[in-house]
Amino acid sequence: MFENIFLIGFGIRAEDELIKILVDNYKESKIFCVSDFYLQDEKTTNSIVNYKIKNDENHPLLKSNHEETVIDNNDLSIINLPQVYSIEYRNLVANEIPIIISTQTFDSYYLHCPEGNNNQIITIPFIDSDINIKIKITHSKNNKKNITRNSNSFIRISELSIDSNKYEVKLNEKKINLTFKELELLKLLASNPGRVFSRENLLRNIWDYDYYGGTRTVDVHVRRLRTKIEDHKYNFIETIWNVGYKFNENI
Repeated sequence: MFENIFLIGFGIRAEDELIKILVDNYKESKIFCVSDFYLQDEKTTNSIVNYKIKNDENHPLLKSNHEETVIDNNDLSIINLPQVYSIEYRNLVANEIPIIISTQTFDSYYLHCPEGNNNQIITIPFIDSDINIKIKITHSKNNKKNITRNSNSFIRISELSIDSNKYEVKLNEKKINLTFKELELLKLLASNPGRVFSRENLLRNIWDYDYYGGTRTVDVHVRRLRTKIEDHKYNFIETIWNVGYKFNENI
């Protein structure tokens, strides 16, 4: 899920209600209240955004340890639009960052939002299930957007990058040593997030013939691959029992 969740423009009562829901449901995410923000380049719609964090006046349920931060695609912003929809807020919601809009009147947002913008909307008073669904949708769409391919030689999903030309895999910019078959297996799965591959299919695609070890060979290679690229934070490869494997589309 999102590493950080930032709350912008909420009054005390709405802030309290929203924080309680987020704290209960997203324990692995850090939650921050934002006192101010600015874009480093206001002329573009993919500007880098800086948030100033409320430290002295932060919510008692939250702990913040820095006064300013730069958000990225691993972070979620939940923004309560003001009654006067200023150019600053318009530029903010137009950015290529995961955003959920909280508003009681939709007209101002839809009137000014950029074409093709698909930010999710939640309403006040907040409903727990509605917030969870909208966050999951935003996270899923952001994952698909973050998949980068350069021809068939380079793939990036979240913090994982696969460079076939260099036979190189990195996680958090740290090189991971894989065998040729492990790299080919990872590349095939990562190129098709969410698609389930049977063991027989993987055997044909990677080994290109009926390997004498049978489908057990696939299980062994997947297990070794997992030990190299997964930990408590990352779960890239999912087992589909009695079928095969898929690359987790919800990273």
